[in-house]
Order: sequence, then structure tokens, then C-alpha cells
Amino acid sequence: MRTLYVVVIVGTVLVLIIAISVALGLTLSPNIKSTFMNRCEKLKSNEKCQNIWRAFEKAYVGKDPCNVPMEAYNELISTAPFEYAHNRVMFWSKIKKSLVRDFTEKRRCFVTLEDTLLGSVLDGLKWCGKEGSSESGCENNPVRSFWKRASAAFADVASGHVTAMLDGSIPMPFDPTSIFGSIEVDKL
Repeated sequence: MRTLYVVVIVGTVLVLIIAISVALGLTLSPNIKSTFMNRCEKLKSNEKCQNIWRAFEKAYVGKDPCNVPMEAYNELISTAPFEYAHNRVMFWSKIKKSLVRDFTEKRRCFVTLEDTLLGSVLDGLKWCGKEGSSESGCENNPVRSFWKRASAAFADVASGHVTAMLDGSIPMPFDPTSIFGSIEVDKL
């Protein structure tokens, strides 16, 4: 009988430890869907944001995290297309994002990719893995592929004069292998 009590007590303690661990893990880990939806709903209706979310998930969910091509995001780009910004598009490369943000917010005459719906919703987020996980070193990881595809689509809608902000304090401000040099410039 004593053995039965010990087993029940140990089992109860284990269940409590697991329940607490799961609860802490769920509350401490970032919830990309709620962040995505909160950011999106500041700009669009819930229904539109739900459609955008579904297109976003289709791009990478269930796929090899090292083999998500840029084209996987075509439906997402079609669901939330970029608007033309004649003479207002600003590209940037190899410079602190905060400097670009400060400049564009004060001037209010330029639009960066991060000012668009998709850019503002996904800016700073990681998905399909945790920061520092193995897919972050993959060329076709979900995040990198999204930004490449979004950059191409953003460059496609640029018209008139475009502006580029580069870091003139580094030896090679223009890097032909960067997203700006290899994707955006080619689309202009």
C-alpha cells in the first residue's frame, strides 16, 4: 500500500512539473500569430489579416526549413500587394535600421519596405524555428527567403526616382551580393 502512495505522489509531482513547464514555455515563447495579427490589424481588417496569415503560413509550414524558396511567398505577396510609391521609395543596405527609420520618420517623404504592410508586420520576427537554430545558416531559410521575395516585389513597384541609403563609412558601401545589390538593383 505504501508503494502505491509513493507512486501516486511521484506521478502527481511529475504531472505538476510538466504542466508548469508547458505553461511557462507557452507564455514565455513568442507567439508569432498573435504578433502578426496585432500588427496587421492596426492597418487592415481582421478578415483581411486572416487571409494574409493563411497565405503566410502556406509559404513555410511543413516545409524543410533549409529549403523554402523565394517563390514560396508568391501567394503572400499577391494577397497583400505593395502599393506604388512614385518618387518615394527608399532602399537601404549595410546601415543601421534605426538610422534609416529615424530619417524616414522625420522626413515623411520616403517609404521603405519596412513601412509597407508586410514589412511592418514581419519586421524583426523569426519564424519556423528559434533564433540561432540551424536553419538560420541556410541560404533558403524561411525568413531570408521572405525578405528576398518581398524586396523583389517592393522594387517592382518602385517608379520614378528612387533613393538608396548606404553606409559610406565602410570600405564597400555597395555590396553586389547583398539583397539590395543582387535583387533590388536588378529590378530597377
